[in-house]
Amino acid sequence: MERRNFAQVLKDAKVDITKEYQRLYTMFNSKKSNHSHSFRNVCEYNFNKLPFKGTCLTLSDFDEYYGFNFFSRADNVEINHLVSYCEYLFNIAKYNSVNIYDNNWYKGGDFLIQIRKVIELIGYMETSQDNLTIFVPKSQPAIVVSEMLPANLSYKVVEYNHHSMKGDLARKQATLKLLADRLESKRTELKGLNKSLEDDIFYLVNNLNIRHNNIEVSSPKYKKAVAEMPEEELEEWYDKIYDMCLYAFMTLDQADRNAKVKQLKNIIEDNKG
Repeated sequence: MERRNFAQVLKDAKVDITKEYQRLYTMFNSKKSNHSHSFRNVCEYNFNKLPFKGTCLTLSDFDEYYGFNFFSRADNVEINHLVSYCEYLFNIAKYNSVNIYDNNWYKGGDFLIQIRKVIELIGYMETSQDNLTIFVPKSQPAIVVSEMLPANLSYKVVEYNHHSMKGDLARKQATLKLLADRLESKRTELKGLNKSLEDDIFYLVNNLNIRHNNIEVSSPKYKKAVAEMPEEELEEWYDKIYDMCLYAFMTLDQADRNAKVKQLKNIIEDNKG
């Protein structure tokens, strides 16, 4: 069955990404009736509270320096732009939750609530990296597998779906190598459960420039077809390998669960009374 991409799923669900962006933009920049300040004005006033401001002097300086270009005129917003804006607003609002003007309009908590509604609506979830909040697509397999792995690797599993990873082959390579290395110790067990899956995963990670240098002519592991493969195609294969690794971890977990179920069945049957 042909898979729909994420934009198609949202379109079928009648989620208006542009409208959600404009609502957030209006909340952030507009002045409420009878008040002279917008929430952006409040954030400007409290800018020095931001622990991630670096050497920037004002919020406007921060926007310009880091290239945060969010405009009121947005006729066709893409999903990644909306998610970026949500991350931007969320992290700023977290440090502006005190009601310094004694008016609900200026509570950062109002923005946290609204952003969480938007994120839930578009099928994303909240996670953290370096004390900053980021949003990634909800992926039940990724969530399940992340709970099986050590903390330093579990985040990598979830992060793989973040929009900033799109097109970043180096980061995807690094994550896939970590997953493959983790599976290595379970390779014999995985082979017994699903030989084809085990064979495919380790062939791909060993031949698609993940665990070995397959693109440099001077490398003993050089593969001409891989070296000449367009980056877009290589990234598609990386994403397939990621899905296969998740399936492998779940296969191993299910085998352990099957053994426990069998043990319970034996206890029940041996004690029928």
